[in-house]
Amino acid sequence: MEFMIAIIFLIIGVLIGKVIFKDQPIGDLRVDRSDPTCEPYLFLELNSDVRDIMRRKNATFRVKVENFIPRK
Repeated sequence: MEFMIAIIFLIIGVLIGKVIFKDQPIGDLRVDRSDPTCEPYLFLELNSDVRDIMRRKNATFRVKVENFIPRK
């Protein structure tokens, strides 16, 4: 019986840890593929200061593919 309770608490702890320590995106990586003759243009839009990001070893971004009309 104690073993089953320990397993249940272990599973609950793992689920709570996944929610707390989930990687939060720190900005957007925009991809512009509106010009088919060129490689896609990449734009980085950050939500926080660059100094905060430099302290990290890993970073997570949201990827947004937005095709804009090229300039003439």
